[in-house]
Amino acid sequence: MSREAFERFRARVLEDPTLQSALQATPDLATFLVLAQRLSAEQGCALTESDLRDALDAARRTWRERWI
Repeated sequence: MSREAFERFRARVLEDPTLQSALQATPDLATFLVLAQRLSAEQGCALTESDLRDALDAARRTWRERWI
């Protein structure tokens, strides 16, 4: 995964309430991943499902490590 591409997409989502709402409205992980892939491509960041899963796993690890 291009960490830079993920961070660019993340920054765009944080700046855009419409993107935030669309992602928050997804009913499950599979739908979230499909939508995030499409939106990232539209934003010029083109993330794969694997990229997104890796980012989710890293975020979970970071969260768990804060509580250990």
